[in-house]
Amino acid sequence: NGPSGICLSYLLSGYKPYLDTATVHPNPILYRKLQETKQLPITEQDLEYLSEGLEGRSRNPVAVLFDTLLHPNADFGYEFPPVLQWRRDKQQHIPHLVLGRATPGGAWHAMEGSMLTISLGIWMELPGVNYRDLTNGKRR
Repeated sequence: NGPSGICLSYLLSGYKPYLDTATVHPNPILYRKLQETKQLPITEQDLEYLSEGLEGRSRNPVAVLFDTLLHPNADFGYEFPPVLQWRRDKQQHIPHLVLGRATPGGAWHAMEGSMLTISLGIWMELPGVNYRDLTNGKRR
């Protein structure tokens, strides 16, 4: 029931990631691949093909793909906008319940207020939630 459970619940609620056609990914090869089937949700495309040749902080190529779609070139210090757009299809909603041993948020509840993460704040975003909007005006 931590971040991965929250993301899974978001997907089961009918939200699907699509290419935001108003944006351009800075990786021209990936952008060309994304254009080929832009009418389909990313999750219904060939993820192996899309993630081919991408490099990142994970050994999981799908994780690297979603990192680069949500935060293009963030590993190089850039702050480009996401190229994903989340759309809800009520027909795809699957009634569900996320069960866990603790309250939603997982390990975050056990961390002291002075605890810092080694990840950039923008990497802490969940689908459909803009981190900057949440932290606007806060000093942390």
